Amino acid sequence: MPEPAFIEPDAAHSDRLLRIPEPMVYDLVRPLGVRQGEMEINALGDYNPYNGDFSWAPELEYGLADDLAMEVELPFEDASHERYKVAIQQTLGVDYAQGTANGWQAFVDVNKHTKAMSADATYIHARQWTDQWSSLSMLGLRVHNINRSAQVDYLLNNTVFYDVSPRLTLGLELNQEISTGGTWRYRLTPQVHYDASQYYTLQMGTAWSTLDHPEKTQRLWSFRLIRVF
Repeated sequence: MPEPAFIEPDAAHSDRLLRIPEPMVYDLVRPLGVRQGEMEINALGDYNPYNGDFSWAPELEYGLADDLAMEVELPFEDASHERYKVAIQQTLGVDYAQGTANGWQAFVDVNKHTKAMSADATYIHARQWTDQWSSLSMLGLRVHNINRSAQVDYLLNNTVFYDVSPRLTLGLELNQEISTGGTWRYRLTPQVHYDASQYYTLQMGTAWSTLDHPEKTQRLWSFRLIRVF
């Protein structure tokens, strides 16, 4: 008998109905349209080949209720735990007929050593353009040092995806930050998503980034390994 067709898992999708892919770098807290009790663990890693720095962050994502999910993330620098992050995400709507999904996401980030606190809040819009082409955009704010001298950045993230096959997706993700003083920073990450099974997805890419060092462009090698339950 022929093998049954492979059905894409929820491991790397931004919504449950349209199955639009999920960005690798600035990811979502489970897909839009999440169901209560769904759970995912994943980890994003960034390696800088020029200085040997390796940053990585394990995450636990859980559906608190239908259309509402939370995430706990623990960012590391090499072997040193540096920060705590807690996020929440709500689905506003998924329109299968129009090929769109919308929601919002917010998170708080606390530095373990300095206790400095920052927060992000973004609006999420995903769109299925054709059977193979789709996109996801986020527009929002980041407030640095909430508990000290607050500073605001504007966030604009855009990712375009092309589904090569049910298992393989190509993506181009652009993350942008603009300070109130006018400084523009970016990260551009071409990426590949591969669904190894119904439970595991591997995302890989290379990036050019000025997010951490606006005065120079860093080259990074990145990956995210995802496991759904």
